[in-house]
Amino acid sequence: MLRRPLTFGVFFGLATFLSVNVEVGAQEPASLVAVDDLRWNVLADDEKQIIERMAAAFYEETLRHAQSSAIEAQTASIYASGDEEARAQFVKDRRAQWRQMSEAERQALRNAKTPQYGNLTEGQKAPFRRHALDQLGAKGAINEDALATALRSEI
Repeated sequence: MLRRPLTFGVFFGLATFLSVNVEVGAQEPASLVAVDDLRWNVLADDEKQIIERMAAAFYEETLRHAQSSAIEAQTASIYASGDEEARAQFVKDRRAQWRQMSEAERQALRNAKTPQYGNLTEGQKAPFRRHALDQLGAKGAINEDALATALRSEI
């Protein structure tokens, strides 16, 4: 009785795990950085916020811990492999974010959970944004005609 669900779960988990491309210690491929999802580029700021929340929820709550840990390890290796100037800029940016937070926000982060979507680079966020856009498109929540018009005006 449990054979079929267990088999499905094992294969689904394996397929999901193998679908994440992680190369520890490697820089992001130029192809990932250079090619954005055009749908993301034409969205309004409030629409981008919705997509970001959906992508963060998927990354932080749905993704298996082993997958998100591997992605976070890649982010840490990108930081560690950067030159001193890049690391100093990273620290400066994080300190500026910290100073802009209210005391309540700071307190909430003191016991922050991991993984955290905000720790990812823009290139690492792209697949999660694409997933959120695909989900909304499949449910009919994205006006395809308006999106096509916006894409035509961008090109």
